[in-house]
Amino acid sequence: MPENLIALRDRREEVIAALTEHFSKDVLDLDEFDRRIDLAHRAVSVAELDTLVTDLAPIPAATALAKPAAPTLALDRFAEYKRYLCIMGGVDKKGRWTVPRKLRVVAFWGGAQLDFREADFAPGVTELRVTCVMGGCHIIVPPWLAVEIDGIAIMGGFDEMERGHGSPDPDRALLRVRGLCVMGGFSCETRLPGESGRQARKRIKRELKALEPGSQRALTDGKRER
Repeated sequence: MPENLIALRDRREEVIAALTEHFSKDVLDLDEFDRRIDLAHRAVSVAELDTLVTDLAPIPAATALAKPAAPTLALDRFAEYKRYLCIMGGVDKKGRWTVPRKLRVVAFWGGAQLDFREADFAPGVTELRVTCVMGGCHIIVPPWLAVEIDGIAIMGGFDEMERGHGSPDPDRALLRVRGLCVMGGFSCETRLPGESGRQARKRIKRELKALEPGSQRALTDGKRER
């Protein structure tokens, strides 16, 4: 009998929040954090999730990282469609905002940056369609958001990433990105809430230095291939 999806979803969010907090306190290094986050997304039972935190000390409630808040308003607040058109200009979306179920970004000699770390997502799949022509689009996502990215680049670049649920979960958000870049680029970056790009780079550099020379080289090569 399939395990209760609501219980599985709630436990997954609790485990990811705990892993993120331990990572921010340098209990877990970057490699181990990424490994456990990936396993958490792919877990199909509460027992599998529990094994990811059994060796970690409990976090006091006062300092524990709060898991993403569930939507408190009706689901109809999520618009069906929104478009950002950047022609020799740009858009910068950040902070607390509601993501429509379908989002379209077109950048022509312009750029767009979408920060999803504090955004509210509707349950299920949210679609982001990106077209960059001599322009670019950069998105920032939190560690607990499942992401699928697939695109085509012509004389440009398209950063691809696969960080899904492991098994379909209609009650949990999934950001699915599809697009085309012609002499332009698309990139995706994972950051902790409130963390700047500089802080993220310093944190990653610190974690890389803590690794053995062979592991550091392998991890660096892996990042370059993304």
